[in-house]
Amino acid sequence: MHALRQIHRALVPGGILLDMHPVPPATRAEVGGVSLGDFEDEEFFDIVRATERPLAETDLFVLEDELEFDYLERYDSAEELLGDVSEWEGCRVPAGLADAIRDATPPVDIWERVTLRRFRSIQSQE
Repeated sequence: MHALRQIHRALVPGGILLDMHPVPPATRAEVGGVSLGDFEDEEFFDIVRATERPLAETDLFVLEDELEFDYLERYDSAEELLGDVSEWEGCRVPAGLADAIRDATPPVDIWERVTLRRFRSIQSQE
C-alpha cells in the first residue's frame, strides 16, 4: 500500500496509472504458432493476484478501462529464453518443455495472455 500512496502522490490530480501483467491461461513456448508446452506458473499467478489486490481495494484509484491481448516475446536462443524464465518468480519450465525448447529451431516465442488496466487517481481526502 505504501508504494501505491507514493505513486498517487507523484501523479498530477486525475493522473493515469497503467497496470499490465499476465493472466491465465498458462504461459507457453511456441514455434511458428505451434505450442511446445506450458510453463508451470500457477504460483506466479498467485503472486500477481496478491499484489494486485491492494490496487483494487484502494480508495486512491478507480478502474476506468481494461483490455486483454496476446503478447509474444521472441527468442533466437533457447538458452537465453530459459535463462530469462529461470529468473521469473513463481514460474518453472518443466524438464520436457525445456528439452523441446532446446531441440526447436529458433526463433522460439513465449506466448502470454496479458491484461492492461487504466486507473485514474482519485483526489485524496488527506
